Amino acid sequence: MTTYAFRLTCKLAGDNFAIKENTPLILPAPMPPIQVMLGKSKDQTGDRTLILQGGGFSSEEEARTAGTPVKTAVMLTGLLLGVGIDVGPNQVLGLQVVPEINRATTLGIIFGRPVLKRPISNSNLEEKVAESYAPDKALTKKQTLAAQLYNQSHFQSSDAARFLTLISAIEALVERHRRAPATVAFVNRVIENVATTGDLEESERKALIDGLGNLKRESISSACRRLVRTHCGDPAVEDFTRAYGIRGELLHNGEPSPETDLAVELLHLDPLVRRLVVHHVSSSWRL
Repeated sequence: MTTYAFRLTCKLAGDNFAIKENTPLILPAPMPPIQVMLGKSKDQTGDRTLILQGGGFSSEEEARTAGTPVKTAVMLTGLLLGVGIDVGPNQVLGLQVVPEINRATTLGIIFGRPVLKRPISNSNLEEKVAESYAPDKALTKKQTLAAQLYNQSHFQSSDAARFLTLISAIEALVERHRRAPATVAFVNRVIENVATTGDLEESERKALIDGLGNLKRESISSACRRLVRTHCGDPAVEDFTRAYGIRGELLHNGEPSPETDLAVELLHLDPLVRRLVVHHVSSSWRL
């Protein structure tokens, strides 16, 4: 009888990883023990593969169902450990289901460029994957995107790109609230005035109406500050406000002001984003 395994191929930003060969990763039943092996360098970059082998499932559907929460747990482990883990999907990375041949099918995590040096051991990995493993729960699409963006920030080759990716992780979680009824009513009156003004080009009229309509909801920056305050407290709002100002400089000028040290700012922004996303997820299911 053919059995199946799920193959999860991911990339980890960082090379400071110590692991004992063939150490099983134990998750709650009925998940079978997952064997852990460290692969060899695949090319001149020195990237390594962490091979996790689990299987014995009777169908492809059973293997995929089992692999999905493991993929989520590994992605959240990147947040909890403060390292970047890319779980795909693309042509190389992601979750696959494959038939087992003599129970020798493997799944891997590829190691990439280090950004923040944090030693990771078997116990770190096992603890955080097990802590994040919740087969009866799922991330929202916004939480998934925010976690992916945080992890991806560790693979960026420049401080500016990493900074903007981290800010985007916060923006991905935002739900913009509708403004007060009196404010909305005022905006509607202005929109009506623009719609009936005859000396405007049609393209300009439409652009103005669209822009005014957007004012019926709070700004993204305001929604982000509210989100940060809810999950990280008032002191973090000041840090975010400074970071969001730097984000504007990067997008509008292509670089921050001369007195800004992005490397230093990242040391503050990274833990803020990590704390925000983790707390946002734990508010709906405990990590």
